[in-house]
Amino acid sequence: MGENIKLVEFIDEKGVTIHELASRMGLSPRTIKRYLRELEEKGLVESRDGLYLLTPVGVKFKKALEVVKSRKEASPYIVTDPFRGNIVPLSFKNYRQLLAIIENELVDKKILDEHVRKYLIEWVKTSIGDEYLVYLLENNIVKNVDDLKEYLSMILKTIEG
Repeated sequence: MGENIKLVEFIDEKGVTIHELASRMGLSPRTIKRYLRELEEKGLVESRDGLYLLTPVGVKFKKALEVVKSRKEASPYIVTDPFRGNIVPLSFKNYRQLLAIIENELVDKKILDEHVRKYLIEWVKTSIGDEYLVYLLENNIVKNVDDLKEYLSMILKTIEG
């Protein structure tokens, strides 16, 4: 996902036309059409009677953007070694901190992969409230730390402009 993801913020359940989006975003209708096609392929929007609407998954993603924008910190997530049970002397309270841990390889990749597969979803549900990431984790779309890094980078880039 890239620049096209910003369109989600301008689409709702009532629907919007290509020309309305082009006007709001300051882009050509042709560019908007291409972006919408990419969002349709990802299952975030659908076309109905000349209008583009958010799908249920798109609604979750839009809510995720709002939640991450509004929430500065959540309850800390304590990293443990799932293979030995030892606490890794590290915790994080938001997506920016988690991304820094991943990018700087502060925790072994195998440990983080295990957390992504088994434990992180509960923190995302209860502390962050990001329904879209929950959906991606539950449906095994985000299945490892590399997928998570891609998601975190994309959502932070989207909300930070």
